[in-house]
Amino acid sequence: MEGTRRRPPKKRLRFSPGPSDSDGNAGQEVQEHKPWLVRLSEESSGDGPVKQEEVDPLPDVHFGLLGTTSGDDVPQGTMEKLPDEILQQVFALVPLVDLLQNLCLVCRRWKRIISDVKFIPWKKVYYQYLKGVDHASLTLRIVLQRYGLTKENPRCMLGFIRCVADVRSCHCRDPTAALACLKRHSLFLKAEVCIAKNLPDLDGRKEKPAYVRAVMAAIVLLAGGVRDIQELVGCLQRPSSPMSLMDILEVLYSTATLLYAMRKNEVQISNRLHYNVFYCLYHLETFPFSPAVKHNPKLSSGKRGLRPVLQPTSEQQQILNHALAPGEVVKIVAFAGTGKTSTLIQYATRWSELNFLYLAFNKTIAQQASQVFPANVTCKTIHSLAFAEVGRHYGRKLNLGSLTSYLVSFVLSNRQGQSPFIRAKTVVQTLAAFFASADVAITVEHTPIWCKNNRGQKVLVEEHEKHIIVEEAKQIWAKMKELGPTEEVAHRMTHDGYLKLWQLQKPSLSNYDAILVDEAQDCTPAVMDIVLSQTCGVILVGDPHQQIYTFRGAVNSLLNVPHSRIFYLTQSFRFGSEIAYVGATLLDVCKKVGNKTLVGNNQESDVSGVGVEGKVARLSRNNQTVFEDAVNVTGGNSPAKIHLLGGLKAFGLEKIHDLWKLLHPELKLEVKDFFIKRWVEKGLASIKDYAEKSEDKQLEIKIGIVEKYRERIPELVNRIRQCHVWHPEDADYILGTVHKAKGLEFDTVQISGDFVSIPFTWPYLGRFPRNPPALPEAIPEDEWNLLYVAVTRAKKRLVMSRFLADILKVTKEYYVRFELTEEVCKKMSLWCSEHGCCNSIPADSLLIPERMNFVYTDGTRIPEGLLCPSCAVWRLGPIAQLTGSPTMEQDTTSPPENIEVPSMVHILLEAF
Repeated sequence: MEGTRRRPPKKRLRFSPGPSDSDGNAGQEVQEHKPWLVRLSEESSGDGPVKQEEVDPLPDVHFGLLGTTSGDDVPQGTMEKLPDEILQQVFALVPLVDLLQNLCLVCRRWKRIISDVKFIPWKKVYYQYLKGVDHASLTLRIVLQRYGLTKENPRCMLGFIRCVADVRSCHCRDPTAALACLKRHSLFLKAEVCIAKNLPDLDGRKEKPAYVRAVMAAIVLLAGGVRDIQELVGCLQRPSSPMSLMDILEVLYSTATLLYAMRKNEVQISNRLHYNVFYCLYHLETFPFSPAVKHNPKLSSGKRGLRPVLQPTSEQQQILNHALAPGEVVKIVAFAGTGKTSTLIQYATRWSELNFLYLAFNKTIAQQASQVFPANVTCKTIHSLAFAEVGRHYGRKLNLGSLTSYLVSFVLSNRQGQSPFIRAKTVVQTLAAFFASADVAITVEHTPIWCKNNRGQKVLVEEHEKHIIVEEAKQIWAKMKELGPTEEVAHRMTHDGYLKLWQLQKPSLSNYDAILVDEAQDCTPAVMDIVLSQTCGVILVGDPHQQIYTFRGAVNSLLNVPHSRIFYLTQSFRFGSEIAYVGATLLDVCKKVGNKTLVGNNQESDVSGVGVEGKVARLSRNNQTVFEDAVNVTGGNSPAKIHLLGGLKAFGLEKIHDLWKLLHPELKLEVKDFFIKRWVEKGLASIKDYAEKSEDKQLEIKIGIVEKYRERIPELVNRIRQCHVWHPEDADYILGTVHKAKGLEFDTVQISGDFVSIPFTWPYLGRFPRNPPALPEAIPEDEWNLLYVAVTRAKKRLVMSRFLADILKVTKEYYVRFELTEEVCKKMSLWCSEHGCCNSIPADSLLIPERMNFVYTDGTRIPEGLLCPSCAVWRLGPIAQLTGSPTMEQDTTSPPENIEVPSMVHILLEAF
């Protein structure tokens, strides 16, 4: 067309490879027998400056793998034309589950490449061993025995380095260049010293690939955290590195496999060693989470128009790709902060033709959800649905509070010899169990097993007593169901009561194509019966380790309900590796969770407690500790501003003041609380007796506060009220229980010392791993969950209690780093810093374990200090042998077992 300018042909940047090529043309193959990835690396980068020139477009022989000059350029060529070697490098970066379940199904060629026994063998063996596959277990048994990686061998960690040095599937064609890259690592000198002292035969082969792998193994053992492993990968991914990422991953998978197998076979090493490597591998193989706020016109609907558009992780993408069928039950087991709600938002957006019902745990969450979910989602609580159908008929007969033992005691018949409060408590427990169940009638199965007698002793409920309790509960339930007015508060309908009536009516939610249940671990069987009786598809989302409401009747439905498909979300976007490690260790040690591992993001996180500044959230097990914390931080000349989670009313500050008034009837002060006012004539001792017999824990805590502070209560209550601010962002300290903090997150979290306590410390540490903990049946699972929830509220800094630090010590985690002796001598004398130890440290040790500086929640400071060889072995186990101290035990040899060596062992290790 005349007058228009002809668009010039697109230009492509070409990188001149330098003088080693015969003609400098990047579009021609170099006549040298080098693998594809090595040739491409050499063509695209080098040690010298890279020259760039504009040339006419050429056929893209690199298939776009080296990038294009602009987003409009379309790489030439197709996937089927890629050489096998290139496909191997690409496939090696894909999680194994995706390789086996998805990529293997693409075509026969891809299946052949992935199924080749020589392709990523250590990665395959790692996951097979985790799954308990027999041939993988046999392979690892032989490897551990041949290299002395057993609990009987004190120098097993040196055998670990030898074993990794023999890894066959990692290729290093230029060891000198690889070592030059490794020298940039902050731990390289320590690793080199360790090998030179302990493994002189390997030290004499620095020009061999085995030495490079040995250095990598030593760095893994000396690493103080995930950052050190990520630094290792970064060093070996430099342009001058001769190692491909597939080779690097194979070494890391070999270390992860060996460390996991050693710990499983009771070698006393820290679980951090395996966790560091696993964490790094996870992030290398999963896509990053990259939130960005964009406007989506398709989903714009008033306040719902602006929402974050998220790049899903591979775990999330599997969920988004799943088409939910009618009647299908899908579970999503998600760790803390892993994006449960954002995943559901993306799922509803992805399947926009479906009409969803989102069920939230409480009204506030439902209201917040309505602001972010797309228009095809209705956000409700289960109680709001039940109220619309049943609860509204009861009008003024509704009991806005809860059914208490005190109220029930007034409607029970008098019986000789038993406290009415104890009887009422058993009836309340029976009704609560019935309301939470999916059963149609009250039976003896709902009655409590234990109760307190008049002397406060815990006794079994006798069988004939259970039948009496059932009849009394039935009478109250019958009165509650009546629509007419009543004078007895115990006969009013409760929220759980009308929900139970709705469940018994077998309601239909046929208006929806699918139901999304958030916090499914806290659902009662009654709620699950409502949801699962529908004909539509159901997605249950939650974290079984955040179940802290069993006292409300929740029975961890997320684990018990049958399902057709299960997905996992294990990467938390809330915190970094150090906080994630503490959370993962809690699950590992206290709950024996080994099939999935919690990981975090790539941001910095700290658990040392040193230098904590700014706003602090202090989380406790009970309200008595919260009150004590409030007293402590609001005292002195400069009282801090505080915010109590849930507010002053929910905390019960006024009730504490009213209970104090019962101590001083002579003052004739007005008691404002309706319930406490009933005890004015009887006094504090009577209401305390009621609280103990009815097992009202919250009331007991408030009475305990009054008894501890007595005459100071009015002044303290007034001080807390004056220092309290309504908005958390305005406070210096955020105080509250874990129950109030659930669903929230804070930059800095302090863990109080009032959580469950058992003797973790010496001399019990040795027994714990085989039978954790002492008398495990005495520790309810809720207690471990509470501690886990508290830890995972932290985003940047976690200040641990002494007890929490002791749990980590069970796994040999003492937060010790290895330092060069010549460097240590410059700043301190060579004496052991352990309490009660007077040993000196041999000056000819090449490495010395140094304990980090730590500050606990109670203010206790553990200064940095050195460990002598004896203390190092006692605390750290066989990892202490890396110091090269002459006082360490020498190698103990054990004859190899006479086992036929599988062919897989020869593929994994050169020595075989």
